[in-house]
Amino acid sequence: MAVLIAGDLRFCQYGGRMVDCANARGRQVTLRHVESNMTSNAEYIILVVGSYGAYFRLTKDEVDRRFPCIIVYTPDPVPEEDTISFVRKMKEELDLPVLAIAESSPRSVKNFSLFVAGGCDIKWLGLRPSDVVALKMHPRCMRPINSRDLKLAQRPLEKDAIVKQRPEWVEELKKMVETRSKVEVEALSPLGWSFLSNVYFPDKMVAQDWI
Repeated sequence: MAVLIAGDLRFCQYGGRMVDCANARGRQVTLRHVESNMTSNAEYIILVVGSYGAYFRLTKDEVDRRFPCIIVYTPDPVPEEDTISFVRKMKEELDLPVLAIAESSPRSVKNFSLFVAGGCDIKWLGLRPSDVVALKMHPRCMRPINSRDLKLAQRPLEKDAIVKQRPEWVEELKKMVETRSKVEVEALSPLGWSFLSNVYFPDKMVAQDWI
C-alpha cells in the first residue's frame, strides 16, 4: 500500500535512505519501506481521504508552503491497517494534530471512525454538510445517497461509540440523513477553480474550524 505525500516531512526508509518530501512533492511512499526517524517543522498533518482532486488542488497551489502542514493522500475507499498505522506513527513521532478532508458522505465519517479506532485521533476539517449550507452550494452539486449510504449513516448514530462520543459528528451525520445527499470536495470548483485552496482551506485554518 502507498500514499502520496507533499510538504515538510523527512524520514528514513529501510536500508538507511533518507527521503525528503519537501523536495519531491507528491512523492509516492510505499508504507512497508518506511522505517522511522521522522522530522518536520510542520504544525499540522492534512489527511486527504479518497479525493485525489482535493489533494491535487492543495498541492498544485502549494498550500503547504503557506500553511506549515504535511499533506497526505490515501486512495483507499476504506483505510487499510497499514495506512492507519502510518498516519498514527506520523502523529505520534511528530506530535501533530491530524485534520481530515474528504467528501461529505456517510462513508467518510465511517473512515474517520476507523482511524480513531486504530489509535489515530483526527479532527474533521471538511467537507461537512454545514459547509454546504453555509456556502449556499447549488443543489446540482449534491448527489443523492442510496439505501446503502443511508444505512451507513444510521449505523454510527446507533452503534458506533466513537462517533457517538463526538456530538458535532453526530449533528453532521444527521444533516446527511435529513437531506439524503452527499457532496464531493470537487463540487467546490464551481465556486472558483482554486476555491478549495485559496478560500475554503485558508478560512478553515485561520478560524481553526474543525471538529
